[in-house]
This record gives sequence, C-alpha cells and structure tokens, in this order.
Amino acid sequence: MKKLFIAEKPDIGRALAGYLWPKGDYKKQQGYFEGGDIIVSWAYGHILRLATPEEYDEKYKFWKNYPIIPQKWQIKPSANTKKQLDIVLKLLKGADIVVNAGDPDREGQLLIDEILDYAGYKGKVQRLLLNAKDEVSLKRAFENIQDNSKYKSLYMAGLGRTRADWLVGMNLTRAYSVSARKYGYNTIFRIGRVKIPTLALVVNREKEIQNFKSTKYYELIGSFTKDNLPFKAQLKPSDKLIDAENRIKDKAILQAIKIKLRGADITVKDVQKKNLMEYPPLPYSLDTLQVEANKKYGFSPKTVLDTVQQLYEKKFVSYPRSDCNYIPEAQKEDAAKIFAILDISGKEKADLTIKSKAWDDKKITAHHAIIPTIVKANELDDTQQKIYEMIAKRYVLQFFSPCTAEKTTFTLSVADEVFTGSGQIILEAGFKTFEGKETSDTNILPKLKTGDKIDKGDYLIQEKKTTPPKRFTEGTLLAAMANIYKFVAADNPHREKLKEVKGIGTPATRDTIIAELQETSSKGKDIEPCLKKIKKELVPTQFGINLIENIDKSLTYPDTTAEMEYRLSEIAEGKQPLQQFLDDVIKMVYDNIKYAENKEFPIYRDKDGITCPICGKGQIVRKYSAKIDKHFHMCNNPDCVSPVTGKKMFFEDDGGKPIMAKCPNCKNLLVKKLGKNGEFWLCQKCNKTYNDKNGKPEI
Repeated sequence: MKKLFIAEKPDIGRALAGYLWPKGDYKKQQGYFEGGDIIVSWAYGHILRLATPEEYDEKYKFWKNYPIIPQKWQIKPSANTKKQLDIVLKLLKGADIVVNAGDPDREGQLLIDEILDYAGYKGKVQRLLLNAKDEVSLKRAFENIQDNSKYKSLYMAGLGRTRADWLVGMNLTRAYSVSARKYGYNTIFRIGRVKIPTLALVVNREKEIQNFKSTKYYELIGSFTKDNLPFKAQLKPSDKLIDAENRIKDKAILQAIKIKLRGADITVKDVQKKNLMEYPPLPYSLDTLQVEANKKYGFSPKTVLDTVQQLYEKKFVSYPRSDCNYIPEAQKEDAAKIFAILDISGKEKADLTIKSKAWDDKKITAHHAIIPTIVKANELDDTQQKIYEMIAKRYVLQFFSPCTAEKTTFTLSVADEVFTGSGQIILEAGFKTFEGKETSDTNILPKLKTGDKIDKGDYLIQEKKTTPPKRFTEGTLLAAMANIYKFVAADNPHREKLKEVKGIGTPATRDTIIAELQETSSKGKDIEPCLKKIKKELVPTQFGINLIENIDKSLTYPDTTAEMEYRLSEIAEGKQPLQQFLDDVIKMVYDNIKYAENKEFPIYRDKDGITCPICGKGQIVRKYSAKIDKHFHMCNNPDCVSPVTGKKMFFEDDGGKPIMAKCPNCKNLLVKKLGKNGEFWLCQKCNKTYNDKNGKPEI
C-alpha cells in the first residue's frame, strides 16, 4: 500500500525522510522523496489561495462593485507554487494512505486538508503532529499518529478564519475607500479583522497621552526607629480626605496632620506575616519570547520569529509558532540529554528531579512551549545566539526551586491617624540565583508585635506627579494583542472567557500585522502608513487616526475580533458550526457597508491644496477616470455644485494641476465642451465661448 506524507514545507519533508530512511536508502525525485511504498512530499506553506473577487466575476475588477459574498467558495493554485501542487496532486492519485504532516496548529491543519479537498481525495488520512525535528521528537510523533478525522473541527476553524478575513477585508476595504473618495480621499482605507482593533489600541493610547494633564498629589511618610533599626511607613488617610484615585491633592491637609502628629504616641496596632512563593517563569511561547526579546535587545517581533524559525529548521529548538507555555510531562525524561548539550553557565546548580509548573499535559494545546532539542546548537550568528540562549535559560529555570520570602505588613497608630508599611526577607533565593537577579531583603524591619511603643517619629510630605500612560512599542503592542481580554469592555459578559482565546491574530501573524500598519508601499504602490516608529515607540499617523475615527466603532473595539477568535476556538472544539459563524460575519459586513455608504466623512484637506473657488470649503483634488482614460479635478465637498447649473463642476488637468480659467466678462469659471467643430470653452452664465488652444481657453 502506497503511503504519502505531505509536509508543510521542504525542511520538514527532509526531516521526515531522514527519520524514515536513516540509511539514506531513498530516491530524490523532483518535489518528493521515495523509498519502497513510502513517499514524502511537501507544500510551500499555502500553495492554494482563496479566489480573488474578479475570479468570481469580471465586474469585481472595479472597486465600486460590492458586496462580494461567494455562494460557493473557490480556491485557486498560487502561481509561484503551482509546479509543486501539480506534483502533490499527481502523487495523491496513487496514494492509498495520506499522512497530513502540516504544522501542529490550525493553519497547518488547513493548508494540507485544503489540498486534499481540492484534489477530491477519498482515501484514508492520518495526522502526524510534529513539534520538533530532532530524532526524539520525530520518534514520539510517529508513535502517536492519529486519524486525521479527529482534527476535522480544527480544519473548519482554519476555514472560518481565512474566510472571515477575506469577507471583511475584500468588502469593507472597498466600501470605506469608495465612500471616502467622495470627500477627496485618494488613499485606501485598508480594513482588516485584526488590523483595525490593533491600530485602535495605538490610536486610543495616543489620545490618552495627548489629553493627559499631569496633576500634583502628596503623601506623608513617617520615619521611625526601634531597637536602633530605622524603618518607614506611609499615612493611610481616611476616605473623606482622598479623591476617586485615592490621592490627596491638597498639601494643606497633610500639613495640618503633620502638626497634629508632633509628640504624639506611636503604637504598633497590627502585625501580619506570610510566606510568599515565586515560581520560575514558564518556558517561552512565541509571543512571550517576542515581547522579552524586544524589551531586552530591541529586536522586532518579525526578527524574533524569523530567528527562531531558523533555529527550528536547524533542529536546535522545537516548533516556533507556539502559543503555549507548557511542556508535555512525558518529555521531562529528555531533560538529561538536553542539559548535556547546553552550554549555559549555572546549569550545574539545577536539580533535574524538580518538576516545575511547566510540565502539565492538561494545558498543552496543539503544540508545546518553545524549548531546546537534544541537538547541540553551533555556528550561530549574534542574533541567533541571543535568542537561543533566552530559550535555553528559560528551560533550565524549570529545574530550580521557587524563590520564597517572608513578608511582614504592619500598621501604626499615631494620634488618630494610621500608618502602614511592610518589609520582606528572602528565605530561599531559588531560581533567582541562576537568573542573577537581585534577591536582597527589602525594607528590613525591627521585631514588631502588637502593642509595642515606638519612641519617636519624623514626618515628611512628599510631592509627586501623575504620569501619562506609555506609548506602545512593538513588544508591548504584541503583548496587548496576545492578552486582548485586558482591553475588552469590563461589562462584556465574555471577558473572562476571552482569556482562553489567547489574543487576536495568531503567533505567526501578529508581527506581520504590526509591520503592515507601518508600511509605506504595497505591491509597488505608495500607501499611507497608519503607524510610525519613533525610536522604540509606535505613534499613529494622522491617516491612522482618521481611519479609526471614520469607520464603524464596532470594528475598532477589541471585543468584536476577540469574540470572533473565541468562536473560532469553539469551532475548533466542535462546539459551534462553521456556517453560523460565517453568517454572522456576513451580517456584520452588510451592517458596515451601510454605515460606510451613509457616512459623512470630514472633507480631506491638504495644507498645500487649492481651496475650491466655488464653495470655499472643500479642496480641489485630482481624480482619474478609467472609462475615459484621463485625469481630471473636482471639489471634494460632495455638496459643492455650480451656482449656475446646480451640477458638479469638473476641471481639466494640465500636468497634474487644474485649469481654472474665468470668463473675462462675468468672472464665472469656464468649462470645456466638444462641439461639431472641435473643443471649445464655455461660460455657462453669460454663454460666451472661447477657442481652445493647446488644451486651454484662448482669452
């Protein structure tokens, strides 16, 4: 029986061949490997794509034609990978069993299953879930091959994601762009299901910063001594003295309290002690690795993804596009082999018998955390070395004990006022000894017990200022996307459930979305960027702000996309039908089209533009007509019409500038006409005519 493995990419195909034929006894063919009854072939990521609007109907070449709601979805071969697709399709005809060896996630399931659907394959299909390319991981994956039908719901979720993105992007980009053109906008309003709420996060944060007004507030700090050991505590003012943010804005209040405290008795009112335990941070998922690497080294999310992909392809680390921070319990037995090849200072202090919280089968999703494999890393460039060391050190941390400390909190009674404070001593540094982090005691306290008298206190009023929120960086924006539930409205009944979604976008696409929002060109054409990076900070452009302000607010809320992601996860678990989800997306598309077409966009204004001489409100903008294949100019105020004819005025183009000649007799603007003797210029008010000379009126 012929068995065909279809990997997601050639490097996985080579890894499978190396495992299946360890002695190299196979033939290398064009686009596949063959040995006996086994064939290994591959895709190049997505080698099929959703059809474009014009492939459904020629009329959709023109953006004014929408909505586009496919009754039957079509997929087409990607032009640059059609040769490989043809090879796979030919191999499928002779295959008795197919093994889907796509990446172990929603997209990996989709791109192999859609090939099988496209080919109309009816034979037996199995699923190989490969998290790394080293021999141990390959062996484990082959021992756990399953029936592919078990993952049908995951395939449906993949279809749901790609079709929802298509419906939103194709329809709403057209609807908003075409509607905005009436008001002089020549740019494209790029609407994306994930892109828009991501941009909205940055725009809303920028508005908070611009509208922020710093205010002063005051705190009263007491300095005390007991048993010759100094310590501090802070006044806890009564509720009637503080504002809604628990601050005192009036310095005079504290000045009066300070006077009252002079010479007053100081008594320990309460003492509480508790032990704290801080566990080692979990191994990295892609998003947590991207956030940390951006913070530590300034690497962009894309650089991190590209680098960890390179390490994966060299078999040094496990699958990179993971949204999971946990490791299967069975893989703990690999620890000794992994430690043996790691060149990490301090690893000798680790205890391989320790089982951290990272080893938890219940929290494993389609793949596990990014960890080192048993293959020794070598010949790494500087960026690869830094990323690999981050992954390796985080793995080593799982074999260190928690950091434990004793925290003491206390309250003091001074006159009728209350002061609170705390101190902490480290009992066992644990994993922090490996990290090299500061583990010294903080605010060391004397021995305190309820009823103790303190001899003396000194009091100081400290002036502080409120600070604005920080702008997003690429790292913190990526973290916000991954933890989008934090930005969902507090009254959203699904807010807690949305934690399970693990954000908007996917680990593999978030960096691309952030990069696309900063793009200044697309497919060879200049486009307006929505974001700019100033040093490390992301700042919205005026166009980015305009975009968010002029589309339906429902598109900008993280709630909308986060709930879509939640529903996709429900589809993946077989709890919700695909069509119901798509029906709701289509309804949302129609609602937004209606909003866009009825929206009165603010008239586009360019600081160097020409103010319309007719209405004095709009600006003269250049347009192009494909129908007559020429440029022309018009006012971008949709209400602007000729005072003579009541119709829209159009101006001829002269090398990019409008021809706006006036009648010498009545000062009305002239328009170009075509008569039986050729072109001429007409004043529609006094009916005087002027000859045309080189495209201009001869006056």
